[in-house]
Amino acid sequence: MITLNRAENSINENLVSQVSSILVTQRCTKRTAVRLAIINCIRNGVLKPGTYLPSEISMAKILNVSLGTVQVALGQLRDIGLIQRRRGDGSRVSNSEPIEDTTWHFRFSSVQNGKPLRMIRSELQISKTSEHGYWSDFLGEHREYLCISRRVLMHDETRVGAKMFIPIGIAPNFEEINKTELNMLNIRSYLETRLKLKITKCKNRVSVCTPNESNLKEFGLIKKEPHFEINATVFIEPKTPVYHQYVLAPTSDINLEF
Repeated sequence: MITLNRAENSINENLVSQVSSILVTQRCTKRTAVRLAIINCIRNGVLKPGTYLPSEISMAKILNVSLGTVQVALGQLRDIGLIQRRRGDGSRVSNSEPIEDTTWHFRFSSVQNGKPLRMIRSELQISKTSEHGYWSDFLGEHREYLCISRRVLMHDETRVGAKMFIPIGIAPNFEEINKTELNMLNIRSYLETRLKLKITKCKNRVSVCTPNESNLKEFGLIKKEPHFEINATVFIEPKTPVYHQYVLAPTSDINLEF
């Protein structure tokens, strides 16, 4: 008979409570509920840096979900750098390990201590636009674009704004997706899986600007000071852009790494 210690019991109870609450209050899949439940437990300190999560089999049993559901949720958390997941070692909350570069076009680290900065909260909005703007310069002119706008909070309280544009022809039904499904997710990985896209390259253009009032309001930024302005265009073929991402991140708090 396996006896759980108090800390393990607390983790299990919090995960069960979080998953139950998310499934009741938000229209989402079980894998999203598991992903968000683990993120909430990291955010509220139940799961601390370096702490191991229950095994995949144990978590599936505890949360009354399939093993595949747990594995997908953990893979999504690994993609955003919140957990380390290695065969034979289990899954644990990331501490100071570098964020893997397999699915990231660029990464942030702290100016203060050099440690990787990880997303811990995100507010996401999905809309469509038929307007042509700076994104058209990178993607070309299309009938409509899907726009995914995010206010991002890093674990050190640094605020980042991000906006992604996708030609509507590439993701014709994407706006119908419940935005909860995309919350705290590496959207590149999601696009590759859902749309069966193969990302081949990314072109980045970086400059420094001071956010205007519109930027501050849209992205919830609080510092009217120099920010990195990142324009990243992603291709599925040498000359076929699939999406464009615009990011604002404060230069006083963030080192930008490629």
